[in-house]
Amino acid sequence: MNTRFLVVVVLSLAALGWISVLSLTNTPNFPMYAAGQTSSNITATNSNATNSNATIAMSEEEEPTNATSTVVRDSLFAYMDGRVLPPSDFIHLYDTTPYMIMDGHVAAKLPCNEQSQTPFQILIGQAPNMTAAELELVAELSRPGQICMYHADLHSAHEDQQGSAKGRAITDIAIMNPTSTEMQFPVTSTVVIGVNEIMPLEKGQEHGVGEGGEITEEEHMH
Repeated sequence: MNTRFLVVVVLSLAALGWISVLSLTNTPNFPMYAAGQTSSNITATNSNATNSNATIAMSEEEEPTNATSTVVRDSLFAYMDGRVLPPSDFIHLYDTTPYMIMDGHVAAKLPCNEQSQTPFQILIGQAPNMTAAELELVAELSRPGQICMYHADLHSAHEDQQGSAKGRAITDIAIMNPTSTEMQFPVTSTVVIGVNEIMPLEKGQEHGVGEGGEITEEEHMH
């Protein structure tokens, strides 16, 4: 009986060993966890990593693109015939805030003397800091002593470019009577403004604020 009992025990142990081998062979691949880490911890960790990456991607996309200009085509026609401009006063004609003019043009047909000089000024810049544009005479379309045609290019200061307004951004355009006498515009007096390219104002270029955060006194509109 003892011999027969030992044989049965040995055969049973052998059978259990084969079953264990077969079970290990067919066991699916389960994730391996570090000591003290559960499946719920793993899920939370992966979720946090995904959200972190998404946040980084959004931050990169939301960075300002102030370096990008936009090509546009906008124009203004101002018929000045009969208008009266008081001494040391101006008429505000155009404003592109919060953008600055990167490429534009202004043409003006204004009264002039025998030397083809006009008493009026075309002011450009960022109000109230304005400067007189350097007007170029169009002799072929002028009648000295009566009325003359002038034009000027418009370019804001940007990076290493000084631009047309003595280092300023150009957002505003106006016509001014700098004399001490009231002036009336004759027939066919006109101002035409064309804008071809604009760019968002750079960070820190607040309207009406000069370098150092103070309003500059040089050549400004009153």
